Amino acid sequence: MSESDKPVSKLFEMCVRGDTYREDYDFEMFGEDVTAVLRPMKDEEFLPIAAFLKAHLDMDEEEAIDAVEAAKEEAEEAGEDSIDISQMDAEFVVAMQKAAVNALVGSYDGDGDFIEHDRDEAEKMVSMMVGGYSVELGGKALEIAGDVRDATKFRGSRGGQRRRGAE
Repeated sequence: MSESDKPVSKLFEMCVRGDTYREDYDFEMFGEDVTAVLRPMKDEEFLPIAAFLKAHLDMDEEEAIDAVEAAKEEAEEAGEDSIDISQMDAEFVVAMQKAAVNALVGSYDGDGDFIEHDRDEAEKMVSMMVGGYSVELGGKALEIAGDVRDATKFRGSRGGQRRRGAE
């Protein structure tokens, strides 16, 4: 079993909640605080993105997450509000946007009420994002997918335990 740097409570929650796990991602867009609600991507959504990254860009999802984080840091150091996607590989940007669409399930309105988004709404929202916000969301979506992989390796997951007497 590989060691994870994620908190045990998060891995446990992912194991228990499975497909219903949700994670809020707070970021600032055009001076406004925004909270996107993301879910883990299913294999049928995640694996094509991971395969594309590997085959066409020679990177795995962890390297993609690192690239997004590096771009965020670079933007912050330059005093920019967002990642400059014009300086990124266009295919990488599209892959990150696809990950964002796959993971985005909702947000909160001004009153703090949850608003659920279907896939069409998620596609529209991501396509309307200016700058690197969509890439930032895609990086977070890949991070959650990696966390899910860690959760399945977590000792508390059902797949890793044997019942007493079943030996």
